[in-house]
Amino acid sequence: MKAYLSIDLDYWRRQETPLSCAGFFRRVWSLGLPIYVAMYHHHLLPHINGNDCDVLINVDYHSDLADLEKGRVVEFNEGTWGNFIDWRYKGTFIWRYPLPECLHTGVGYCHEEQNPFVDPRVARWERTKERLGLYGIPWQNIAAVGVCLSPDWIGRVDVLAEPLTKLRVNHWLTDHYRKTNCGRDPRRRQPKFVRVKV
Repeated sequence: MKAYLSIDLDYWRRQETPLSCAGFFRRVWSLGLPIYVAMYHHHLLPHINGNDCDVLINVDYHSDLADLEKGRVVEFNEGTWGNFIDWRYKGTFIWRYPLPECLHTGVGYCHEEQNPFVDPRVARWERTKERLGLYGIPWQNIAAVGVCLSPDWIGRVDVLAEPLTKLRVNHWLTDHYRKTNCGRDPRRRQPKFVRVKV
C-alpha cells in the first residue's frame, strides 16, 4: 500500500491551542519527505496525480468529495478535487475529520444528495472511508505529502504557528488577505515544493 497524505490546515480550525497541530506535524517532519505546499486544496491535484498511490488520506475539516449525479457536471474546486484523482477507480479515499459534527451534522460534507462515504461509486472511488481523528494513520505507508493553507477556512493562525514557520509560508497568508482586500483573486498563486529541514 502506498498512501498520499493530504493535509488541510483547516482541520485545526476549531482548536484553541497549538498542541494537537504541532504534535501531528512533528510526526510529518519525521517522515523526511519533501512536502508540496499549496494555497488551496485543489492546487495539490497535479502532485497527487503524479504519485502512483492507492490510498489517499485526507486530513481535513471538509470531506472534499462530491456526488456525481447523472447529467450533472461537477465544478473543479477546493471542495470537489477528490473527484478528479486519476487513480480513484482502483483506490481508497479516507477522510480524517476532527470533530463528530463534521460527519453527524454534515458541516464537513461537500456532497449534495448522495453520500460518497455510504456508496463510493457516486464519487467514482473503489472504496471510501471516514474516520474521526488522527489515531492509526499508517505512517509507514506514506509515500508523499501535500499541505494546503485554505486561508478562507482556517481558524486561529497562532494554532498553526509551527507548521507555518517550518514550511516558510507565513507570508502567503499576509499576501492572501492583502490581495483579497484589493479585490484580486488569491487562487492564482502557484503552488511550490518546500523541503522541510527538521
